[in-house]
Amino acid sequence: MKFSNLKTRLLLGAAATLAAAAGMVGAANAGNTIYGGGSSLAAPYIRQSGDCWGQPTPLVIKAVPPVLQSYPGFNYTGAQPQDCSTTHYGANTVKYISTGSGTGIAAMFSHDTSKYGDVDPTTDGNQFFPSVNYGASDASLGTSDVAIYNHGGTEQGVTVVDQGVTPGAGQYANPREKFGALIQVPLLIAPVAIAYDPVYKKVRNGDGSVTEYRFNVKAPRADGSGGLRLDSATYCKIFNGEINNWKALKSLNGGLSLEDPADPTPAASWGVPLQIVGRSDSSGTTSIFSRHIAAVCASTSGNQYADAATLLPAALQGSVYDKTTANSPPVAGETTTKFTLASGNDGVAKYIDFTADPGPNAGDSIVQGRIGYLGPDYALPAVTYTGANTYGLNTANLKNSNGQYMEPSTARAIKAFGALTPPDSLANGHYDAASSDPRDRSNPQDWVEPASKTSALANPSALGAYPIVGTTNLLAYTCYATTARTNVIRSYLSWYYTNPVTIDATNGLLAKSGFAPMPGPWRIAIHETFSTNTSGLGLDIYTKGSGSCTDAAIVGG
Repeated sequence: MKFSNLKTRLLLGAAATLAAAAGMVGAANAGNTIYGGGSSLAAPYIRQSGDCWGQPTPLVIKAVPPVLQSYPGFNYTGAQPQDCSTTHYGANTVKYISTGSGTGIAAMFSHDTSKYGDVDPTTDGNQFFPSVNYGASDASLGTSDVAIYNHGGTEQGVTVVDQGVTPGAGQYANPREKFGALIQVPLLIAPVAIAYDPVYKKVRNGDGSVTEYRFNVKAPRADGSGGLRLDSATYCKIFNGEINNWKALKSLNGGLSLEDPADPTPAASWGVPLQIVGRSDSSGTTSIFSRHIAAVCASTSGNQYADAATLLPAALQGSVYDKTTANSPPVAGETTTKFTLASGNDGVAKYIDFTADPGPNAGDSIVQGRIGYLGPDYALPAVTYTGANTYGLNTANLKNSNGQYMEPSTARAIKAFGALTPPDSLANGHYDAASSDPRDRSNPQDWVEPASKTSALANPSALGAYPIVGTTNLLAYTCYATTARTNVIRSYLSWYYTNPVTIDATNGLLAKSGFAPMPGPWRIAIHETFSTNTSGLGLDIYTKGSGSCTDAAIVGG
C-alpha cells in the first residue's frame, strides 16, 4: 500500500508523535539502558539507530578480547532532518553486542549474559552487558523453536525446561514462564551480498611502489561497487567448492577474460585461485544464504545444502581465521574446495580484503581471489555511509528467477519482499479479526518467513528482485522487570518503526546501509500489536505485575 493514503499517513504521524514523546519521557528518567545482542548482519545499523535515538556507545563485537567499534553519527537529511552525531532523543542507551544470530537466540532463551562472552575481561561480575533484554536474528524461529521457548527443549545448545519444572544442572528456567510471551517481528529486509576484492594481483616495481591489477568486469556499476555477474548454476558450484579458479567465470563476463588488460600475464596462462569464505559461528546470515542455495542448487552435482541452516555444511567447512589477527598469510590448511571460516560478517569481510603485499624486490608479486557472503553494509557502496571498514569490497550482480542480473540494494530487496503481508491484516496493516489467513498474530513464528527452502523468500519470483534476501528479526519479551526498562524498550521500538531516520527508503539509515525498511502495513501491524494493543491481543510490552504480566512466576526481562 502506498503512503499517499491519508488514513495511513495520519496513523504514522500520530505514532511518530507518540514515539517522540516517549523518547523525551525516557530522557527524564536519567539514562536507562537496555542490553541486547545477536545478528552481525545488521549490527552496524542497529548500533547507529541506537545512537540516533539515545546516547552514543560503541558496538561490542564478540571476540577474545572483545572489540569495541564506534560508528559515525548518521546524518539524516530528509524529512525531519537529524544529525545523530549531535542530536539524540534522550539520555537512554541501547547497547548491542554482535555475536551472530545463534548466540543472540541462545541468550534470549536462557537469559544468560555469559552467552555474550567475557565482554570485559578486566572486570569481575556485571560487565558491559549485565542483562538480556532483546535480541536480533536473521535466522527465523519456526513453530518447533517457539514450542521450545514455551514448553522446553534444546535451542542453539541451550536446554530450557517446561513451565512448572525446576531446572537441573546445565538447564535453564522456562523463558515463557519467566519473561512472558516471545515477540519475533522483522526489523528490516536484508539482502545477503556476494562480495569480493576487485584487486587480484600486486607487483613490486623497481622504485618500490606497487602496481595493482583488478578484475576486468564487463558490466561494472557506475558507482564502482562491483557488477561481476553470477548465475545460480555458477554460484551453486562456487559455494559447493566445485569452481576454484576465477578463469572459469569467463562465460558470464560476456565471454571476456577477467584478466586486467594491463596485466602482462599471457591470456592462455592467466588464472586466479578462487577461495570461498563463510561464517564459522551460528549465523543468521548463513541461514538466509543457505536457504537460497538449498532452494536453487538441488540439481547441482555434489550439492551439500539440504535446507536453511545457521552453520555451513560440515563437508564444506575448512580452516578457521581468527579475525583479531592479520588476514595474511592465508590460514594454515586452507583449501579452495572448502570455506575458510570467520566469525561475524566483519570477520568474513576482513579475510576477503586483499591486504597482503608482494615481496620487497622488484618483480615480486602476490595473487589472491577470495569471495564470500556477508551483509551489504560491509561492502561498497553502503559502507561509505556505515563506516564499518575501509576494505573497499565489491559485490556481484546475481541472476534472479526471471533472468535479470540484480545488485544487493535497498530497491531490489524491497522487490524481493514483494507482496508479503503481516498476519491477520487488512491491506493497510490494521488487524483483521475476521481474517481467513492461516497465520495468527498471536504466534511469533507467523510474523516471519520460515527458515526453509520452500519459503517465498528462498528464491523470490518478483521482477527486479535480488535473489538472496531475508529479514533481520527483533526478539523481545512481553514482560520486563522494571517500568524504566519497559519504557525504554517501548520508546525505542516506537521511534524505530515510525521515524524517518529509519523508515525513509531512500535517505534513511537502513537504505544508506544497503538494507530496506519494513513496508508501511508491517510497521502499522507491529505498532498496534506490541506497543498500543489496539489489536486487543494482549501482546503489548508490560512491566511484571501489570497488563498481561500479572502471573506471580514472572520475573521479567
